[in-house]
Amino acid sequence: MKCFAILTLLIFILYIIGFSKRTTIAAWMDKNFTTAIKGFSILTIVWAHSGARLGVGGIQFIAGIGVSLFLICSGYGLEMSYQKNGLKGFWKKRVWGVCIPFWIAEWIGLIVTQSFSFRKYVLDTLFLKPATGYGWFMGYIVVCYFIFFVIKQFISNKKISIVTLCGIFLAWFVLESVFFANPDMPFLKARQMLAFPCGILIAQYKRDIEQILTKTRSILIFVCGGGIICILFMAVTQMEAVKQFPYLLSNILALLTCIPMAIGILVFGKVFCGLIESNMLLAVGSISYEIYLVHAFTLNIVKDDVSNIILFLSVTVTIAILLHQLVRMKYKLIKK
Repeated sequence: MKCFAILTLLIFILYIIGFSKRTTIAAWMDKNFTTAIKGFSILTIVWAHSGARLGVGGIQFIAGIGVSLFLICSGYGLEMSYQKNGLKGFWKKRVWGVCIPFWIAEWIGLIVTQSFSFRKYVLDTLFLKPATGYGWFMGYIVVCYFIFFVIKQFISNKKISIVTLCGIFLAWFVLESVFFANPDMPFLKARQMLAFPCGILIAQYKRDIEQILTKTRSILIFVCGGGIICILFMAVTQMEAVKQFPYLLSNILALLTCIPMAIGILVFGKVFCGLIESNMLLAVGSISYEIYLVHAFTLNIVKDDVSNIILFLSVTVTIAILLHQLVRMKYKLIKK
């Protein structure tokens, strides 16, 4: 517990130092805002996963909130990009931004941890069977991208596209819960099913949402209500009786464990924008995906020792920066 407290303190100190050079947030959900939120989300994920390694019980549920935030921002960014550029270069950006960093990180990580095998690597890189407990996310986000692409490619009517989007994610939720749930963590993917579509809807109805959020009552409902719902359903889903429910039913309850809090955080960030105007959050947010990839392997460093905690943070961030710069440099060369 001592090392977890030190880890928490280190992250908080870096966050405070980040205010020495403030990041200007021009508007709610602008690029800097969503990047800073991604920075917050990945710190939440790394903090929770590290805490679980250090024996802090139940903390991994908090990582789910970070994942929800990341998926909401991803769906939002994708929709905003589509409104400006359509589907031009869609898969090229996804391959370079998501797939290639993942393939590189998995290749190096599996070799360094001495767990590489050709079969494991192929199944992992094709998003068929994750090589680590955190690899599910990459396959998940790629499916989200595919659904988004197909809908935008073939459906131009806004209302029909929204209905189709919700219908597809609903069907995916049912299939995941009934046929593909992991018995160890059956809620892992299912509880995130609303996050990506939620980001798309925020982008499409941003002005209306901002109008709603001008009222104090609405803000309190989203922030306080989101927190209460999240805590309540996290407690409910941990009840032994609920764990005996069919996965479909327990996963419906799990839907309310992360996303309400994630939405509440976004609204809180609008009201108290100054709290995310930290250059540290912006810097971390710009390499948040790479940190997620790298931490799947560097978590092995985490032990109940202060030097290991410092080493874990240093190695994770350094490798994430190198991976980000490598892929970015190669992408620029190809564009030329």
